[in-house]
Amino acid sequence: MVLYILLYGERVYMERLIAGFCIFVAFFCIVGITTADVPNLVGNWTGHYSEYNNGKGFSEQESGFFFLNITEQNERIFAGYTQYTNNNGTDIIHDIAGVISSDGTEISFAEQNNGYSTGQVIGPDELEISYLNDNDPISVAIDTFTRIT
Repeated sequence: MVLYILLYGERVYMERLIAGFCIFVAFFCIVGITTADVPNLVGNWTGHYSEYNNGKGFSEQESGFFFLNITEQNERIFAGYTQYTNNNGTDIIHDIAGVISSDGTEISFAEQNNGYSTGQVIGPDELEISYLNDNDPISVAIDTFTRIT
């Protein structure tokens, strides 16, 4: 009888120890998920891109032609503008507003009257962006941006 009580007591102790450990691990997993680092995207970005424009075909452009300027950020929401020079030499500027995913690895933003972009945060100073525009003529692009300031 004494042996049974000792064995039963150890079993209950082990069950409680395992249950406590599982709760401990679950708590830190949940806290880790909810406290993912939000990358700071404020700054000026430029890079090369490949694009397709309906009617013009495929083309590529080197760095220093297209700029992404993120001027403000509040947690996972950011705003700024894009800027490039068209064929006539005129600077074209479009306001943007975007969001960062909860895990801090993806971004999405809209350009005012000019399409939508989604992408990945590759590192603290590098983004890869896919651009989609359904205006006439339709166009798409893949951009690799590096922070310059």
